[in-house]
Amino acid sequence: MKKYLIINADDFGLSPGVNRAIGELHQAEVVFSATLMVNMPGFEEAVDLARQCPALGVGLHFNLGYGTPICPARQVASLVNQKGYFSQQADNWNEKEVELELEAQWRRLVLAGIRPTHIDSHQFVQRYYSVFRPLVKLCQRKKLPLRRIPGEPILNLRRPPAADYSLLDTYFDGNGKERLRKNLESLRPGLTELMCHPGYVDDTLIALSSWTLVREEELRVFADSDLLLLIKQLDINLVHYGQIKFR
Repeated sequence: MKKYLIINADDFGLSPGVNRAIGELHQAEVVFSATLMVNMPGFEEAVDLARQCPALGVGLHFNLGYGTPICPARQVASLVNQKGYFSQQADNWNEKEVELELEAQWRRLVLAGIRPTHIDSHQFVQRYYSVFRPLVKLCQRKKLPLRRIPGEPILNLRRPPAADYSLLDTYFDGNGKERLRKNLESLRPGLTELMCHPGYVDDTLIALSSWTLVREEELRVFADSDLLLLIKQLDINLVHYGQIKFR
């Protein structure tokens, strides 16, 4: 059985610098999958970039952490603070309101002309029952894969398909290149999803995220010319979710 690898770049659409980094890694034939945040300043630019890169599989990066919702704040009051920004107070989230916002984010991505290949969640919010159930239901309805993460709730619903294995690591410290090498060498036959967060620091990113320079560190690791050589040596096939037929 062959080894297939999805290297997914999270936070597509967050900022121009993040978009630029993901575009560069795609052109370098390293990243063929990304998940897009539809309520962030770089959304329209990311959509334009995706149109220029038909080999890039783009999914929805469901976001309840950064910025403001797509829905009017009054419709999703449990998700926001008094200023209308996501409060990140997960204990207060109402499942129906989560579902409304999920549908709105999905709709914005589709109306922009993107045919989503899969779904995942920003900051792993799918570990909360109020988020996981709406995500599962949407993925079932749309027949899409949903990233598998540790600690997911147990539901009486059939879970959507996912990669056989998930590598949800980070590569922004001094040992990032070595950690990535070990992760790739440990791949088993089947399908693995590997998450990354490349980006260039810009004013937009600084205003939105505490992850700034670490994104440039990850970009350096994944842009290293030795990476593709290693992938070829290990006989790893790079793919995106849209190219996989799930049972």
